[in-house]
Amino acid sequence: MSKLVSKQNTYVIFIDHDDSYIRDVLAKFEEVNEYNIKIYSRTKEFFIDFEQIKLDGKETYIIFLSTMLETDEDNNQINVLDVLQRIKKINPQSEVVLYSESDDINIVSSAFHFGAYTFIKKNENLILRIENNILGIISQKNFLIKKEAGRIFTKIFLFFLAGTAILVIIFYMIFPQWFVL
Repeated sequence: MSKLVSKQNTYVIFIDHDDSYIRDVLAKFEEVNEYNIKIYSRTKEFFIDFEQIKLDGKETYIIFLSTMLETDEDNNQINVLDVLQRIKKINPQSEVVLYSESDDINIVSSAFHFGAYTFIKKNENLILRIENNILGIISQKNFLIKKEAGRIFTKIFLFFLAGTAILVIIFYMIFPQWFVL
């Protein structure tokens, strides 16, 4: 069975132009030290690091992406959907959770179309929602790993049964006297 997802092989990344807000939130997050957490205030810095990651399938990446990102060199707001698409292109198995103070239905529905895991609203329950989403993603990934291991075991068992049945039939045809009562 593949190694299950744990807190030690889970990387939680926050991308928000207001990194001081995220640092304040994480200061209230009890299990913060049990995860590998990084905070980025600029998407450019994030992508420099994220593209260098050697993906071997043993790590889980959970990315909390603010819908309000920094501005580019031309003073235009960075498009969160473009960032989401680029993240999923680099690592399709990463889970992206969008969060915002507003719940713009156009952004939310488009984000789901492009592979976002969920959307959470910045409010007094943000810490709890972050914790619940991280634990939910880990639980879901572990369930899928166990499910796949169960499928493999079932296939091996069925091949064993089929092989045994074939051997019994062959022995019956070659040595019928063994099967007489």
